[in-house]
Amino acid sequence: MGEEQGQRVVVVDDDGVSLAMLARGLRKRGYEVAAYSDPREMLSRLREDRPVAVITDMRMPHLSGLDVVERVHTTLGATAPAVLVVSADGDETLLNEAFRLGAVDYLLKPVSDAELGAKLEKALRNKPRHAGPSVIPEQVGAWTLGECIGRGGTACVFRATREGATIPFALKVVWPHLTSNTETLLRFRREIDALSALEHPQLVRFVESGREEEAYYYVMEYLAGGTLRDRLRAKGAGTPLEVLEMLEQLADPLSYLHSEGLVHRDLKPSNIFVDKRGFVLGDFGLTRRLLDHGITLAEEFIGTPLYLAPEVFRSREFDHSVDYYALGVCAMEFLHGEPILRELDSMALIGRLMDQGLPSPRTALGPCAPEPLVALIADLVHSDASLRLKTKDELLARVREARAALAS
Repeated sequence: MGEEQGQRVVVVDDDGVSLAMLARGLRKRGYEVAAYSDPREMLSRLREDRPVAVITDMRMPHLSGLDVVERVHTTLGATAPAVLVVSADGDETLLNEAFRLGAVDYLLKPVSDAELGAKLEKALRNKPRHAGPSVIPEQVGAWTLGECIGRGGTACVFRATREGATIPFALKVVWPHLTSNTETLLRFRREIDALSALEHPQLVRFVESGREEEAYYYVMEYLAGGTLRDRLRAKGAGTPLEVLEMLEQLADPLSYLHSEGLVHRDLKPSNIFVDKRGFVLGDFGLTRRLLDHGITLAEEFIGTPLYLAPEVFRSREFDHSVDYYALGVCAMEFLHGEPILRELDSMALIGRLMDQGLPSPRTALGPCAPEPLVALIADLVHSDASLRLKTKDELLARVREARAALAS
């Protein structure tokens, strides 16, 4: 029984009736329950509660169940509890995204006590027990791990060194509690395959990949300058010329990817690095071949909503121009100094984008933004893919025109 093992389960649901029923069912089975109607409060007390499992409703104000799943895993990493999501409609797209972010199972409303108990016990039985973050060893193969410089629901990135090397590297390793998940490892393998086959000065460079016992990892160059997101937080908005420089420097690596039949699918400020050689594109976890019918997992929700072209919400079929759209949104954010839309709830953001679309560059950037750059960005983020800038030559020509206009 949960009580005998001192097991606490956190439940979060803005529906008071549903929350009470879930809590009552768990207490009947001997679990200690921490019940929250506001997911923000739950997340603020997550470390204090130290639950063995989190059960979250999918649709809530302020934060969605998807946000809860992601934040539980990014907050606690390898020590994250099992997370189960509760859905009223069984939306397959949302459930697939919840699993991608780290959920282990789902429950459909109205939830029966028997199903709740069975699924929770199965989740706890199948979840490996870890002593803490040290479960990722300090030494992986020839690599000594230093500080964590990035973490997500699937993997963590460390600054790493090896004997004889005079510079640091970045090593990405799958969280140990996910190494038994075949889908996670297939995704990671796909990421390695994509990165290792690419060679371009404005793409993050691959070094090697391997497996050390249960540690699945790959190594890439370490870019000390951080990301565009880091740069925006530290310095604020960029100048028009800096934005044009970013567009110019990322045109060729995007064209190179597309010529290889690949689409990045996750271009955003946290995946654009700032290095001594300029702007560099990284993170190929969602990269796929447009004609790939293998492990594409096309039904999954992909990318970060704000940077997704409208057609991605409507259809599984899209072309490489979605990368140019995302680049345009990044350019707007760079010039603006912060995200164009700020929604805590990703589902609310998706609804806003589907109903109203992205704010026009002129509206978002204000009257002071230079017209040549605003017009260029508008053509990158055009809602109609057929009218969107989508080739390197088109983009570079427009960058040159905008730069000349600013200089005159």
